Amino acid sequence: MSIWSGIAAAGVAIALAFAAVANPIWEWRTEDSQHTEVWSYSPFSARHTIYNNTSKQVDFLRDYPYNQLASIQPDMARALAEYSQFFVLSLAAGFAGIGLSVLSVWKKLRGLYAGIAFLASCASSLYASFAIVFTIPPAARTDLRIPVPQFLGQYAGSSFNTTWTPLAGWVLVIGAGLAFAWASSDLWHLVPGRKLTPKKMEVTIKRIPSTATAAPPPPAELVPPTPEPDIEEVFLIGSNSLLVKHMSRSLMSDKDRDVVGSMISAISSFVREAFTERDGEVHEVTLGDHRFVMCSDRGIVLAVLVSSGNTEDIVHRLRHLLAILDDRYGDRLATWQGEPLEGIEDELQVLWQPYHLPPPPAA
Repeated sequence: MSIWSGIAAAGVAIALAFAAVANPIWEWRTEDSQHTEVWSYSPFSARHTIYNNTSKQVDFLRDYPYNQLASIQPDMARALAEYSQFFVLSLAAGFAGIGLSVLSVWKKLRGLYAGIAFLASCASSLYASFAIVFTIPPAARTDLRIPVPQFLGQYAGSSFNTTWTPLAGWVLVIGAGLAFAWASSDLWHLVPGRKLTPKKMEVTIKRIPSTATAAPPPPAELVPPTPEPDIEEVFLIGSNSLLVKHMSRSLMSDKDRDVVGSMISAISSFVREAFTERDGEVHEVTLGDHRFVMCSDRGIVLAVLVSSGNTEDIVHRLRHLLAILDDRYGDRLATWQGEPLEGIEDELQVLWQPYHLPPPPAA
């Protein structure tokens, strides 16, 4: 779903609404041996026609705007004038929704505003269509003096036949309302794309040695508490540079995942060319306020995006987890082409468990 599909659905709805203007929404017809009298009601006017069945010609033809129809058919005029008001409101909300959709693309606004406008247009269209189902029958019984028990039907007398039925205009407005609902469902949930990195950023690459002699710890009472690393994203990239698996603490769109996966793949390639690669070597890349910690083993890259905390605590877990992945999925990761890897999510999930060390691979 996207803004453009929502705009397309709204365009279809507006086209149906304009087509409904030229088509009657309801018709009453009475016929005898000499004449056929027809009252046809459109969104903004009513047409009264009398045909001569003998000469096959029109004896009388007149159009009544609803303000004029009120003098001879007040109840019908009132019911259809309300229909016209909600029909116009639906069109106005539809055009407003298209304008807000374009503004959402231009100004990177939420699609919620355009979605609400299309939802209002949908509600107006459907209310206008279904309200007359209940208002026209009693109005017709009063103004036309015919037994109209329901919206669609007929009555046969001894010397005449009367029918009343909805026409294409009524169906088109219902279709417009459903198309506006489609447009709303495409737009109201959309949010602006989240920028993954700032426009101006400083990139620093730090090599973390595979083995390091740690200084003796200070006395326990002087050791400050080490902040736990806050892992936001976990990425597993195969040796063919394809993103095998992504796991996230927060929601991330498919587009964002592809962008970040491509970024990590490019950074990983740069690191491989810039330094002599050894299996299990870990690199840390700083991008603005975030840090990527990456570990590679036989071309497979395991990377985490850290927003806060001390990254040294997760270095040994990355190496250990890569050894497990190589033991359990090594051959499949080397030639991975998109097939599912059962259990891979459970293996990566341990990175969010600070005090849990995965079991060593089988010998």
